[in-house]
Amino acid sequence: MHFSQIFLVLWCGLSLRSRVLAASAAVSSAPVISDITPDLVASVGDDIEFNCTVENVGRMSVSWAKRTSEIGSVVLSMRNILSLSDPRYTIVETNDDKANKATYTFKITKIEATDMGAYECQVILTATDKITKKLNLAIKHPAIISEENTPKSMLVTEGQNLEISCHADGFPQPTISWERENRAIMPAGGSSFDGQTLRIKEAHRLDRGGYYCIASNGVGQPDRRLIRVEVEFRPQISVQRPKIAQMLSHAAELECTVQAYPAPAVFWYRNGAKLQSGSNYKISNTASSHESTTSILRINSINELDFGDYYCNATNKLGHADARLHLFQPVIPVPSM
Repeated sequence: MHFSQIFLVLWCGLSLRSRVLAASAAVSSAPVISDITPDLVASVGDDIEFNCTVENVGRMSVSWAKRTSEIGSVVLSMRNILSLSDPRYTIVETNDDKANKATYTFKITKIEATDMGAYECQVILTATDKITKKLNLAIKHPAIISEENTPKSMLVTEGQNLEISCHADGFPQPTISWERENRAIMPAGGSSFDGQTLRIKEAHRLDRGGYYCIASNGVGQPDRRLIRVEVEFRPQISVQRPKIAQMLSHAAELECTVQAYPAPAVFWYRNGAKLQSGSNYKISNTASSHESTTSILRINSINELDFGDYYCNATNKLGHADARLHLFQPVIPVPSM
């Protein structure tokens, strides 16, 4: 091999080694985010701080930014200068010149619920390139029951199953429990039920009433919402005096009590004909409770034709019921009403 060839080989080897060393030096001097504060959980009113350590920082621009869904991110600071004039914000730059690194401490005093979200430490490399690391700030806030996703009332037909769901927001995630109004016994027994969805199997009219959804997460006071449950059922008639004795020319009252929901239409019948209030008859219907109606047929002056059977009839959209009452003439006179 000629001397010129040997020289060329040596020169190429040295040149390649120089390029490798230069590339290695360039890699080792590239900025690196070596440490960032882990995700934080705080309460409204707390003071917090985020730390971001950048090695090989040189003269690179380092910033803190908050991620937002609307515009991407908002820059809060640039090195040791705040980008926003919020008096709660502070930025501190701590340099370690020997190690060629710096720590950027971003502080927020008296945090608010709106401070929750993702924060980024950013090292700007070029106009289009940057390296980032992020952390999440979660802020505790009390449980709040969603009015949009939780009903105010529910309607079920007797015998059917009913499900009531209650939704609540908050951090930490709230737990849901249920109680009945006035601490009444729950349909499945006991004084309370735990779970987002309350299930009532084969609803009974006794299950109607108010149910409290209670959301709690240990922050502040639990939130409560009253949900009214109505149970529809067909009429049922009860008669305390199915046989009524009264003398001629005296007055008598025939009475029936109807349990039903929705409220029923109540009528009286005699020999298949519907009776109306008039000179001899007076009919009054009185709702004594949410699902109870008392109907009274008063006969002002009894004659021979008035003795016999009378029918109290109640009807709602789920069906109807009848009860028979019998008016007769006693042997011993009964005082007039």
